[in-house]
Amino acid sequence: MKKSLLALAVLGAFAGAASAQSSVTLYGKLDLGFAKAAGSADKQVADGSSSRVGFRGVEDLGGGLKAMFQFEHRFNPDTGTVTNAAFWHGISTVGLGGSFGTVNLGRQYTAAFSLATNVIDPFGGDTVAGLRGESLTKSVARLRTDNSVRYDGTFGGLKVAADIAEATGVDRPYSVAAQYAAGPFMVAASYDNPTGANDNLATLGAAYTFGPAKVSLGIGRGDNNSNVSVKQALVGVTVKVGAAGQVLAGYAQQEVGTADATKKMSLGYRHNLSKRTQLYTDVTRVNDLLSKTEKTGYDFGVVHNF
Repeated sequence: MKKSLLALAVLGAFAGAASAQSSVTLYGKLDLGFAKAAGSADKQVADGSSSRVGFRGVEDLGGGLKAMFQFEHRFNPDTGTVTNAAFWHGISTVGLGGSFGTVNLGRQYTAAFSLATNVIDPFGGDTVAGLRGESLTKSVARLRTDNSVRYDGTFGGLKVAADIAEATGVDRPYSVAAQYAAGPFMVAASYDNPTGANDNLATLGAAYTFGPAKVSLGIGRGDNNSNVSVKQALVGVTVKVGAAGQVLAGYAQQEVGTADATKKMSLGYRHNLSKRTQLYTDVTRVNDLLSKTEKTGYDFGVVHNF
């Protein structure tokens, strides 16, 4: 009898905690495939798009104000190991939102990454074919920052964001970004200033959708921390094929100073088995300026979102 009463008390405590939240969502992604990275002779079972599990929630505080949280763990599904020393490597934030927008604190994506550098790559940086890692987020730009404060606002078709962080280094890292969408057209711009004394990157991108095709273009200009100029470019296209397929293609390059450009070309196909499950296959070719060689990579696998 005592055990039954204790169980009911525990369940009641959890029910009370859950009811205090307007909503709590468990979400995630599992991705595994057979792959060979460009420049590697190894063929292996690999994660093509950063498998993860996370929680996010919103509580209605009244008067148009809400509290929010999100934390996300990244892991290797082929071995069960973590992908980074930080357990909540993906994101870990808490914040407030309202008619003014949202303000979040913690480990989070930079404004420049969310609104500009990540949206230009048709592959979204995923699989061996991902292009932004060879261009718009290479050498200078950052994906995430710890100990940061970020503001986001939406005004009609215009999205704006800014973040600043406490970090060791010469500069306090910050970024600002804006994205405007109207019908089939999108344009985005950002400026990222990391912790070094000299590094900075300005990015401008655009995308246009016509019929089954979407074309995107991005350029980046700045300096690395050695005060050497960096020039970047990325162009991509996504074409719908039938009711469930997509063909993706793109080209990216980066020039550092007077060195020859590092170049990458990718081609891929996505096939949706359902709203949550997708098959993918890619091939990529990288021209490495350091080794003066060309390298090929490929993959094919399955990803499930929940």
